[in-house]
Amino acid sequence: MQIFRVRAVAWIILILVASLPSLAIAQPVGTNCPPQVSVTWPYPGTWWSDTFSLSTVLKIKAEATDPDGSVAQVRFFIETNLVGVATNPPFNIVWEVGTGGVPIDGGSWILKAVAIDDSGARSESNPVRIYYCIGCAPWPDLQIISPRNGTIFAAPATFGFSAEALASSSGEAGPVEFFVGTNSVGLVDAGARLTPTTPPSSVTVSNLPEGEYDLTVRFQTGGSYSCPCNRITNTIRVVRLGAQLPTLTPGGRLAFDVITSYPGRQTIIQASLNLLDWVPIATNRPSSNSFTFVDSSPATNAHRFYRVFIPP
Repeated sequence: MQIFRVRAVAWIILILVASLPSLAIAQPVGTNCPPQVSVTWPYPGTWWSDTFSLSTVLKIKAEATDPDGSVAQVRFFIETNLVGVATNPPFNIVWEVGTGGVPIDGGSWILKAVAIDDSGARSESNPVRIYYCIGCAPWPDLQIISPRNGTIFAAPATFGFSAEALASSSGEAGPVEFFVGTNSVGLVDAGARLTPTTPPSSVTVSNLPEGEYDLTVRFQTGGSYSCPCNRITNTIRVVRLGAQLPTLTPGGRLAFDVITSYPGRQTIIQASLNLLDWVPIATNRPSSNSFTFVDSSPATNAHRFYRVFIPP
């Protein structure tokens, strides 16, 4: 039996010659799409926003996807030095700043992530410059995961408050203390090392009354606070009735979430062109503390204002 292969522009045709000739079904020649990858932490910044001591244990995070397959691995490079490889999501590594043969000579390095898919195609992230300091105290770093800045809750509010350890002077993931305003609402000692998959620390805040609140987190070391992250504040609002900022739907309509402490009560959306004359445009009787309103008029129509109203 002989096998003849004929290659066209986008097709491969196989002709098999035997006692009874047969023709295989033609199949398109596929083109493998490369993966996509980006470094999600550390953020691109300046020397005064994030500068790491050479002894800091740092979590480096990346996001990687492949449109026509799977991501086999993500490699992390500081300058040209390979400092870690992640083969499963989350694509994170932990690196002790200054190790792995990385040169210490300029005060900053270029960080890149390289993703390789299951067919061998690869792509490189945009570079991120990270800064280091010789002789500085090793600062831990935390990021508030939830709630996000600007979140609105129905009063009285109960929600999860969580933060992720991103850098540690001791290689530990805690203790982490959580504050609502100046009030401590919990101290979580994870008792675990900082690893690529260490989960966030979390507490539950219950029955928070109506008002606006600043949320902060702090890392405790040796019984004292040691974290520049207490400069970072997420502000939330607890309301009886309120609306989130609007977004634009794929269909070109404005949409926003309504937060209410009155499920089951008639809730009216009103619109105005001049903040004086208000016209009802939708009525809802929500079954829970929130619902989504989508304006039926295109967003390209005349500008107008919205408000939410509950009749007495």
